[in-house]
Amino acid sequence: MIKILPQKIFFRWVESLPREYAIIGPVREGREIVFQPIKSPQELQMDYINTMAAPRKFIYPSRQLLFRFVRQNNNQLVTEEILPQGQQILLAVHPCDAHAIMVLDRVFLDEFTDPYYARQRENTLLVVLNCQEVDKNCFCDSMGTGPFLHPWMGQDPAKGCDLELTDLGDRYLVGFFSEKAQKLFSFPLEMATDEDIQLKKKKEARVKEKFVKKLNIENLASLLLQNLDHPVWSRVGEGLCLSCTNCTMVCPTCYCYNTVDKVELDLSKTERYRHWDSCQELHFAEVHGGNFRFTRGARLRQFVLHKLSYWVKQYGCFGCVGCGRCISWCPTGIDLTEIAKEIQGIKIQ
Repeated sequence: MIKILPQKIFFRWVESLPREYAIIGPVREGREIVFQPIKSPQELQMDYINTMAAPRKFIYPSRQLLFRFVRQNNNQLVTEEILPQGQQILLAVHPCDAHAIMVLDRVFLDEFTDPYYARQRENTLLVVLNCQEVDKNCFCDSMGTGPFLHPWMGQDPAKGCDLELTDLGDRYLVGFFSEKAQKLFSFPLEMATDEDIQLKKKKEARVKEKFVKKLNIENLASLLLQNLDHPVWSRVGEGLCLSCTNCTMVCPTCYCYNTVDKVELDLSKTERYRHWDSCQELHFAEVHGGNFRFTRGARLRQFVLHKLSYWVKQYGCFGCVGCGRCISWCPTGIDLTEIAKEIQGIKIQ
């Protein structure tokens, strides 16, 4: 079902959203656009190109209390599991980030169900906003995850998203994927016309013409596996990489975490937290007797191959959605598309 939402009443619609939902959307913070809870619809930057960090943290928090043990007077331990509470609406999420969330669904909801992620995901309505512009580092068109929302490598937006918005100028084209999304509208909407649908297709074609960064992903996963000793790993890893972890912190699909126990000095209470971890940290691959990714080159190779190769066999899709954040926020300018092209034998301009 596709309908029309006039832009002049868009803010009124946001104002009308049920109060039990926290509304999270793209807002300006200094020079950057970030996803944050909003206090007023006027804060929303609906024409943003990309955000510094993905909305991942609102589905999979960077630091999360999992449970606590409390010792009672009779010396018995009582366990309290801390599952996420409260409902939220993630508003104006771009298609690449929506697919990234569905990639995380494969990690946390398929073979093993993570109860904390499952509860947070269940409590979240995902509203997608198709892109109008592209950043110089975006290559979602090459990956197939954008700039407009479509099925990708077995991921169906109709099952992973709730609502799709397309800016048509003076109005939004609204695609409904769930009953929950339909209930967000307390006023009637007009049905979209064939002209509206055709305009959406034309806008998508125009946006696709704006990409400057491209990557040929045909046979890329297997090619990378055949080049584990390629000189690019040591040259870029040891010559440029700082192991700062920026790439993994801004990546919308990274899911590695560590757990930490916080214990009261009198042993009356223990709390267990999990927090994001990074394969770019030296400690990450430490095991008894040594470290199997001791060099920065080895850790860089792990990041690139996990995104563009290992993930395909592990989860049936790429671990990269082409958002370009790892490129934009690398302080030394490392570009995983250029690494891939060098291995492919493509001359880099």
